[in-house]
Amino acid sequence: MILILHNVRRNKMNIHYSMIWIIIGILLIVISIFPGLVSYLSRILGISTPSNTIFLITIFFLYALSFYSYLRISKLSDQIQSLNYEIALLKKKQEKQDTE
Repeated sequence: MILILHNVRRNKMNIHYSMIWIIIGILLIVISIFPGLVSYLSRILGISTPSNTIFLITIFFLYALSFYSYLRISKLSDQIQSLNYEIALLKKKQEKQDTE
């Protein structure tokens, strides 16, 4: 968590993304302090061993993070395409003004 905060302070990481990793860090600390929580969650979910519960949660989290990243990349790609069109129009307008 110290590394995350350090990168936020140096503007190498967006605060929005850092909050996700800070929450994960806090959850890992809580699970480390209270391992019975994982056993309890395993019983509720009907999973035989707590390690399988941790794997399930981790896989779900990675899947959700991947999906969120894909959505973000798609949005940024659309923005880049829009900016490219705008730059092309501005260049054409500038060339037209230079020839006049």
